[in-house]
Amino acid sequence: MFPLKRPATRSAALCLTAAFMAGCAHDPTGSAAQSQDPTDTRRIPLTVIERAGQTMAFVPVTIEGEGPFTFVLDTGASASAVDDDVARELNLPRTGERRPISGVIGTDRVPVVEVRSWKAGQIPLDAADAIVIDMPEAQGTQNIEGLLGSDVLSDFGRVTIDYTDEVLLLPQ
Repeated sequence: MFPLKRPATRSAALCLTAAFMAGCAHDPTGSAAQSQDPTDTRRIPLTVIERAGQTMAFVPVTIEGEGPFTFVLDTGASASAVDDDVARELNLPRTGERRPISGVIGTDRVPVVEVRSWKAGQIPLDAADAIVIDMPEAQGTQNIEGLLGSDVLSDFGRVTIDYTDEVLLLPQ
């Protein structure tokens, strides 16, 4: 379990913890990675960590030219998230909107920021809104500074996570 920085964000962290585990399942045969034409893909290095029977993939994300920050790659999360410390450090503009999120122990409404310029590895991402939450600290792993979800990944149409070679493959 991830210890929390502040109890007020327990529902957000529990929601993300469940999303981390759900979105990080993998294909042990590697068949998905083999079906993609390597000349038609862009590669982003990942850090893959297996702990307590769970697998998590981390992707380096640069925001507004700063970083890289460690984001969890989570295809099961509908919204990307930025840790509140990172949003504050980068002075990311708030939209004024507060979005609801749900966790095991309840719901909360969290602020939303505009991320105008960001990259996963060296691959530019479209400008997007991201929710701001207090990301859980994962014992024995890297500091988690955000979450890259399906709202951003779906822009590529197809993504392949190669856990063996620790790489995210995106089409050109």
